[in-house]
Amino acid sequence: MRLAIILFVVALAMFSATVGPSLVGEGVISTPGDETAFAPAPDGNVAFLARNSPTTAGVPLQVIYIVHRENGSWGTPQIAAFSGQYRDFGPAMSPDGSKLFFISNRPVKDSKGTDMNIWMVSREHQWSEPQPVGNVNSPAQEYGISVAANGNLYFSSSREGGKGSFDLYRSRLKDGQYQTPENLGEPLNTPGAEVQPAISPDESTLVFTTFGRDDEIVGVHKEYNKGDLYVSFQRDGQWTAPRNCGPGINSGAGEAWPAFSSDGRSLFFSSERGFATYRVPKRLTWRELERGLTSVLNGMGNIYQAPAPR
Repeated sequence: MRLAIILFVVALAMFSATVGPSLVGEGVISTPGDETAFAPAPDGNVAFLARNSPTTAGVPLQVIYIVHRENGSWGTPQIAAFSGQYRDFGPAMSPDGSKLFFISNRPVKDSKGTDMNIWMVSREHQWSEPQPVGNVNSPAQEYGISVAANGNLYFSSSREGGKGSFDLYRSRLKDGQYQTPENLGEPLNTPGAEVQPAISPDESTLVFTTFGRDDEIVGVHKEYNKGDLYVSFQRDGQWTAPRNCGPGINSGAGEAWPAFSSDGRSLFFSSERGFATYRVPKRLTWRELERGLTSVLNGMGNIYQAPAPR
């Protein structure tokens, strides 16, 4: 594994001199498996983690874990009490730590559970049973959720009336009820897909995932666009034109599922960067390849942390 890490670092340094993000919880949070999203509580001692099962065709099993940290070390992740049966992913913690939102295909009322909706659990002494979020879900797909300090929800959806295949929406919290979602419009939404928004607690900064833009960072594997994180800032009630978050966050691999820390200073996200994202500096031996393929940096998703874009 050490050699694989060295090869990756060398290749990344050749691509950009910008200091990259830090890997979160190597071997526990970030593993050779496929970690897709991370939602830490405000105190940093509890977090929810989403993982996918390996798959080459069809739909993976998607599960949300809970993990605790004691004395600065993460303990063994456990499947969250509400997860393990349906496709659960994209956990998003409210800045005060009282609510956790996530995406799931579990049935709503008499539905067959074929579409993705936004669900929520709340915490008093323990986490509640999941409930669908009222007045926000649609018969289409909801895919990504984030919550501001004032309770406003930001999410992506493929519902009718959007500008592209997936658009970004906001539902304001008023008198304890979520209001009819509003499309965030241009310049955020395009004919392409804008998904997985992360809103800063004060609603000044929005980071989201999109694919195929001209400035997307790509590695040696260019068969398809894997996605980068983009950022927009709210200025006088208007959103600025989104810009690529750059090589301090993005890489030639796929980046996705951004999430702000409760103080808005850090950005967590998943990345598939690995030892083969960029062209390796020398011919690999079989032993070196095996080490790379079984290492944390094997090209499956891991969780990273970086300063929030400014």
